[in-house]
Amino acid sequence: SYVSPQIVAELINHPEKAKLGGERRAVTIMFSDLIGFTSLSEKLPPEEVVSRLNEYFKEMVDIIFKWNGTLDKLVGDEIMAFWGAPLDQPDHAELAVRCALNMSDRLNEIQEEWRHKKQDVLDCGIGINTGEVLIGNIGAPGKKMDYTIIGDHVNLTARVEKLTRQYATRILITEDTVAGIESAIKSDLIGHIELKEPISTTVKGKEKAIKLYQLRGLKHHH
Repeated sequence: SYVSPQIVAELINHPEKAKLGGERRAVTIMFSDLIGFTSLSEKLPPEEVVSRLNEYFKEMVDIIFKWNGTLDKLVGDEIMAFWGAPLDQPDHAELAVRCALNMSDRLNEIQEEWRHKKQDVLDCGIGINTGEVLIGNIGAPGKKMDYTIIGDHVNLTARVEKLTRQYATRILITEDTVAGIESAIKSDLIGHIELKEPISTTVKGKEKAIKLYQLRGLKHHH
């Protein structure tokens, strides 16, 4: 995992704040990937695929760090990040939502640049969910260890992200995340956002239907 310089400084100054051994903790998780990237990567020269992916990742990871997220991993064209660990962030749901809106705004600008360069324009999907996970340094000791999160809520977030295509929307958040940002919405802290009527859907691994909300920024101002 990778964290922003601010979080690194905080951990160095207060090492007791980081429990790296393993614990259960409520966090907010984000999955995001590029739609249409796989087919594009098959028709472009490898160097161009790599440079476009790196350009996109750099922009998105900068935004995740700006909102003090922990970058868990980059896999293919997918980004996984979370808030609420290693440092306690009581407003983890709000930070993740603000980050997603910021990423979406930045992608709109990047899409304009792609159009201008006559390049294929890709879109992204973002899924956000809040819940308790198991967290710690996991891997092969002495070989490769990652500070990461595991659990049902992680799998659920990945599935929610994939549903963005089905509902033709860029950002989907679960009702647990909505509960986490309710007070911020009420006090108008998040600014102009629109939460559409919830979608009730079933996902693999969950017996009960879950409620998802489409989140849109009405031009997000910082």
